[in-house]
Amino acid sequence: MTKVFQHFKPHRNVFAVAVAGVAMTLTLSSAGAGLDAQAQATTWTVPMSGIATGTGEISGMVAQVGWSMVCKTVEAKVSARRGVGLPGDGIISITGISFAPVGATCIGPLGLTMDVSVDTLPLKFDATAFDARTGMVAGRVSGVSVTVESSDGCVVTVAGQADATYDNTSGAIVIADNSHLRIASVGPYCSSSGLKVGQNAVLNGRFEVAPRGVITSH
Repeated sequence: MTKVFQHFKPHRNVFAVAVAGVAMTLTLSSAGAGLDAQAQATTWTVPMSGIATGTGEISGMVAQVGWSMVCKTVEAKVSARRGVGLPGDGIISITGISFAPVGATCIGPLGLTMDVSVDTLPLKFDATAFDARTGMVAGRVSGVSVTVESSDGCVVTVAGQADATYDNTSGAIVIADNSHLRIASVGPYCSSSGLKVGQNAVLNGRFEVAPRGVITSH
């Protein structure tokens, strides 16, 4: 019996298979750990809720054709969900918005007046990251679909999402997006504007929310 084992030599392929099996086990274990980390999603805390008013201004631009618009007086109704361990999606809702309240106007190219409306409400602010040092919440405004009609009859719809932040210290929602909004439709009276479906729209705005709320993550 001893001699039989002395003359037995494992084939190289058997050794290679064993090594591969160990490597695969380690790989799968690492992947599983990564999935567990991803499953532990960030949760959010909002100690109080209610309706707040946001006032500020917003501007839009389609750089490819030099089209621009500015609304100097914008009013919004804002609410936040209250609770602990909340998901970031829809942590803030913009339930109403007026781009040109009574006595105000939005101005476009060549001094044209612009009628701006949100097609679907509420708009949602989705929180994605929190900086405890600055009190800044990073995220995006999702589900954006805005229709702009100028006084010359041109009607354009812009859709997508917009990068945004919420500042716990000042209560300001700041929108600054350069790449996530696109022209979704262009009306028949827009031929002279050069606007086309698929063009990128830049959006910038700032709203001071009062009373301000506090949103944190741990």
